[in-house]
Amino acid sequence: MPLRYAVETCPDDATVLHLKLNEAVDNGGRVVNVIWQPEHEVVDRSTYDDVRIKVDAAYVIILEYFEAEP
Repeated sequence: MPLRYAVETCPDDATVLHLKLNEAVDNGGRVVNVIWQPEHEVVDRSTYDDVRIKVDAAYVIILEYFEAEP
């Protein structure tokens, strides 16, 4: 069976994370990893003055799905 992977994000909220993980499993997915990313700033170098952009804390969810054989 071939595998398909998906990456989802959700806000830094345990309730939302719980709902997204349950939804993924209900849809036949397997949770491979969950990564928490803290709040941080990134620099937008496409502008002349290197604008700093605030990125909120969030979870990154890596999922694996089995695809049915044709």
